[in-house]
Amino acid sequence: MTQFRHKTLGTFTQREEFDDLRWEADLELPAFAVFSYVRNGKRRRSKKVPVAIYDDGEPSQAAIKMLQAIKRSQKQLVKNICTTFFDDLRQQGYDDSGRHEGHGMWWSRDPVTVALACREVLLKRLKRDRMWEPEDLFAVLYEPRIEIFPSDTDDGIPRTLIDFGAEFEDEHGVSVRTDGKRVLNLGYSGEA
Repeated sequence: MTQFRHKTLGTFTQREEFDDLRWEADLELPAFAVFSYVRNGKRRRSKKVPVAIYDDGEPSQAAIKMLQAIKRSQKQLVKNICTTFFDDLRQQGYDDSGRHEGHGMWWSRDPVTVALACREVLLKRLKRDRMWEPEDLFAVLYEPRIEIFPSDTDDGIPRTLIDFGAEFEDEHGVSVRTDGKRVLNLGYSGEA
């Protein structure tokens, strides 16, 4: 088993899946512990987030820099993720111009379906039936994982996605594209 050790990010193990080589690790990101994981029917929180870097050789310097940026700005990034989703979920139509132009999936055009999909979980975890503030997203987004594609860049920034399970999109999950500090786009898991 091939491994790559980084002095501050830890040890990455190379794995192959469907002819794709990737480097995997669990990165310590305490700010992401607000999102939960479910294993064997039990909900838990973790300060570690699974990371996959899709690179044939050793993880590229661009991928390492991206992870370092995420680690440095993790508190603000978590806040930005929740604010962006909250704003997107509250849009009254895809054509409305909001703070985050370019965002908008089915869920931003169908607040009733979102509310119904999240209602039970919100009642159970927050004791209310709807989302009133960005932090309410902690109850409906879960299992974050980071994917970096160094060969797919935009202005030298590797395509970096943070995927989540979501109560309102349980079939595909949701994804945030980031530059390590800000949210650049939202979409289905793996597609932002």
